[in-house]
Amino acid sequence: MLPTWVGVVTALSLAIIALAALAVAVATTSAALGLRVSFKMLQGLAGPALDDVRQLLGTIRSEVDGLAGTSRDLRTRVVRAADAAEARLAELDALVDVVQQEVEAAALDVAATIRTVRRGVSVLDLGRRLVGGGKRRSARKKARDEEDT
Repeated sequence: MLPTWVGVVTALSLAIIALAALAVAVATTSAALGLRVSFKMLQGLAGPALDDVRQLLGTIRSEVDGLAGTSRDLRTRVVRAADAAEARLAELDALVDVVQQEVEAAALDVAATIRTVRRGVSVLDLGRRLVGGGKRRSARKKARDEEDT
């Protein structure tokens, strides 16, 4: 059997532990109430700032939406301009092809005409020689050759 004083000391220590637990509970409750008051005060102080932040976020959101719309419009315009430039380049290419064909045809016509004129001149020259104008031509040619030297 245990002595009596052990029971008394145990009872007193349990009472002290219970009082300490009550003190911790009271301190925790008062701290929680103090935090609640602090949070209410903080909310009162931060409320207008939060409203300003919300308004700022709304403004930023609307500006971003506006920029996105402007970007879409600009991209559409650029695509249209590129399509128009491509169509004009295709038309210009077709025009250049036609002009090139015409120039080639004209060059061939000029060459054929020059060849025909040369043949005509050579035929006339041959006719002059046959008729007797060849001696005069030779004399003229000799005189020119002497002048050149």
